[in-house]
Amino acid sequence: MTAKTPFTQGILICPTTHIDWDWVYTFDQYYASNSQATGSVSGRDTVQNIYNAAVSLFSRRIGFTFSVTEVGFLQRYARDNPAGITALAAAGDDFCLMGGGITSPDNLVCAGELFIRNYLVGRTWAKQVGLESNLYDSAWLPDDFGHDPQLPVVLNAMGLTTAGLSRVPGSPQGSPGAAPIDPPGPSIASQLNSSGLVFHWQAGDGSRITALFMPNTYGTVGYLDADDISSNAQTVNQFVNQYRSGWPGGLRFIPVGIDFATPSVTSSSGEVFSWLNVTHGYNSSFGNTNGVKGTTGTFKTYMDAVLGSGAALPVNAPLNAQNYWTGYFASRPELKRNQYAAVRALMSAEVISALLRTSSSYATSSLDAFDSTVWNGWEVLAPSSHHDFVTGTSPDNVYEGEQLPLSRQGVSVAKAALDQGMALLAQGISAKPQSQELPVVVCNTLGFERVHGLLAELTPPPADLRFHAVKSVRTRDGLLPIQRAANGNLLFMAAPPSAGYETVYLSTLSPPGPIVVAQPAVGDTAILENDLIRVTLSKANAWSISQFSYGVDGGSSSLFASQSVGNQLRFYKDTGNIYQFGNEPYGSTNPPSYGTFSEDTSARFVGGDARWLEQGPYRYRLQAEVTEQVSGHRFTLEYSLVVGERFLRMKLTGASPSGRSVVVAFPMVDPNGNVPANLSYGTPHYQHDVLPVPNWPGPTFVATHDYVFPCLQQGSQPVGGIYHQGIPAWTLDDAGVLLGVVLRNTPGGGRGASGSDSGWHEQEYVVAPPLSVNGTPRLGTPLKDALSVTTPLEARFISGGQGGALAETGSLGQVTATNAGTPVESQDVMIRVARVQAPGAEGGYPSAGNATTSGAIPTSLVVRTEKRGSQATQLTVRFPFLAKASNAEMQAVTALEAPLTELAAVPSGTDTVTVDSPYALSALRIAWRRTQGG
Repeated sequence: MTAKTPFTQGILICPTTHIDWDWVYTFDQYYASNSQATGSVSGRDTVQNIYNAAVSLFSRRIGFTFSVTEVGFLQRYARDNPAGITALAAAGDDFCLMGGGITSPDNLVCAGELFIRNYLVGRTWAKQVGLESNLYDSAWLPDDFGHDPQLPVVLNAMGLTTAGLSRVPGSPQGSPGAAPIDPPGPSIASQLNSSGLVFHWQAGDGSRITALFMPNTYGTVGYLDADDISSNAQTVNQFVNQYRSGWPGGLRFIPVGIDFATPSVTSSSGEVFSWLNVTHGYNSSFGNTNGVKGTTGTFKTYMDAVLGSGAALPVNAPLNAQNYWTGYFASRPELKRNQYAAVRALMSAEVISALLRTSSSYATSSLDAFDSTVWNGWEVLAPSSHHDFVTGTSPDNVYEGEQLPLSRQGVSVAKAALDQGMALLAQGISAKPQSQELPVVVCNTLGFERVHGLLAELTPPPADLRFHAVKSVRTRDGLLPIQRAANGNLLFMAAPPSAGYETVYLSTLSPPGPIVVAQPAVGDTAILENDLIRVTLSKANAWSISQFSYGVDGGSSSLFASQSVGNQLRFYKDTGNIYQFGNEPYGSTNPPSYGTFSEDTSARFVGGDARWLEQGPYRYRLQAEVTEQVSGHRFTLEYSLVVGERFLRMKLTGASPSGRSVVVAFPMVDPNGNVPANLSYGTPHYQHDVLPVPNWPGPTFVATHDYVFPCLQQGSQPVGGIYHQGIPAWTLDDAGVLLGVVLRNTPGGGRGASGSDSGWHEQEYVVAPPLSVNGTPRLGTPLKDALSVTTPLEARFISGGQGGALAETGSLGQVTATNAGTPVESQDVMIRVARVQAPGAEGGYPSAGNATTSGAIPTSLVVRTEKRGSQATQLTVRFPFLAKASNAEMQAVTALEAPLTELAAVPSGTDTVTVDSPYALSALRIAWRRTQGG
């Protein structure tokens, strides 16, 4: 066996391969058969052959190393070659699993929770098959098309300490030009080249990780040349000469092996070569004389050497690299919408699982089966996190043949899991209906007490005639009215507790007092109003919002600029592709070449028929038709307003013409008519209020999650807000108008994949006036508000089985922000269930090392706490079940469930725990002996 050379100086030559879940081919084609896999001819091969080659090299014990990240293909390989997985595990440190996610995930438009679960699912499997010692706590994200400035928030919470990046604005990979357009200055890539290629990346909450920027792509030596290894060695030398500065302590890094690169090839004479031959060839020709000796190693080898060297590293706080490409923020919108819906459904199912584990008497076997269903949902959904999947950056055949079907399956599995959980919850409640009452359970799956989103919608049971006689609902607030929805469902108001449920009773009794129901007419205008807002819709303006007034300090103010309309439909000419809007330059030419992304002023939108779908007393819904006369494209707009809410909910249905993006415009202003100059918006895991430096003329969109607020100043003085479900492309135009791209159909080429999207899509979003506190506009609790309207209450009939012996009302728990035990002002703080399972359940904890200190094998509940915009250093979490739990213990863990502290006993009878919370995300594991149900 060849002894490994320690890496203490010179250049680390890192053999790797980048294996997309799918891209221009499907997963199965990449694994076993595709026309690009030419093996020994060009160094590119199928994934199956890549791993066969790696296993063969490891078996020779010649000092070969290999760094990979995508566990999904390893799972597939294990089905065909279990012995190969054993050989990879036996390679130890020489086989480096960077992060261990199912895919190499996108980190800008992917749902934040799924980003975490992608790694959790992959690492759980890796540990089960013996690859735990090969896992490296790193996020290898070299092919992401830009980066969330707040990414260290989640990486730090996950226990990942390093990251590998390649695409940032200005990097030489066919991206924007080398310098921003306005103001002039060096690009992000140029800044990193000069200030330091390895740096500490710090987020807004203070969390940080150490990142490496690869200045010349993630596979500088792309493929082995079987008949000219010396040319590969020459490329390494060119890299050494070109990138002399920016390295910590002189320690350099070069990744070798790009997309689907095989680690060994056979020459025409039958000789087998690997990346080791490149290292040897470089050293013999260059490295032994130029003072930069080459060492073959893994990404972990390099980062360990840098961190152990004591070299001073610069700090980027944050790294505003979110605008490498931005067109993909809006491409293939169904993929993004489906992912959002599925993630919310699975998170809701896990809250219900936690309620059942902590409060019901259901047998453990039945709950294990339910948790296995939920875990399967995350497994089905994980591939959609891939940076060519949720982004929509694959050709039509892959999108339609693999991504869209798998995306829809993810929604189906997630909703089925949620339905299964609600059925268990409903069946287990010991309801106490009075005569002629029907019991109903209403569940709030959000980890906070709702202020908004209190309207529950109940689907009637098939052929149950009792439902038609219902006139009211009995809650803890007395007998309240009901409303029949347009689809026949029943609407009523409810307020279940944080991460909890309440039982209400449908009644045949009439509610007390008169029920006031407005019956507005539809003519050339239509009005929706409640006690908080008044909205006028105008046919002359293609059913846009011609007036939106709201109360401020006892008076009334308008949300939009004078003579302007909100939710205005626009067509934008877009010569871009599925990666880039038209105004984003293709290539790195100097000067850059730009296409077109500008409003199509010839488009004429005309209002058609409109009708009321519902007219109170709780919800008013209006549906209107709009036609663009030049193209003939038709759209349906729907508006709904709920009593007690200061939000106007909107839905758009339609398709985009070819070469166009469909944009909605909101010209929001403050009460004095001032227009916004900045945006404050949700990122996948935190919040951000710094706009990227432009790299092209025209608008630069940002990837928003859940909410976006136009503000007069950075992070303050909001003029209004938008809440949305997976519609991440928003920006301010030159006039301060908020623009959101809701549909996009750009079949242009120019990248590795091209595609069109003429399909009909449904997009939902919500507009709200600013919240005023003592006359001053505040951001308030935007994440709570957004989730309250995008994650509705769940309501089901109670069948009366009482199999779970559940009380009529229950809560998993709630969290409050505290400083030294003193509650602070209400903030965006909440709990999020990560997993609740008994050892042995699929995806659950292995029993070894997870027993309580008493020796009992526990049921385990992992809850993450999240806070945004709060200066609190502690969070107080109340778990009512703890007061009754047996031998309960707790410990701090990472978001990937690795222990950070030892298990510590929870005092008997205590239902409150304090969590140190220096950062935005933290996780807590509760272990207890569950005796209910057997």
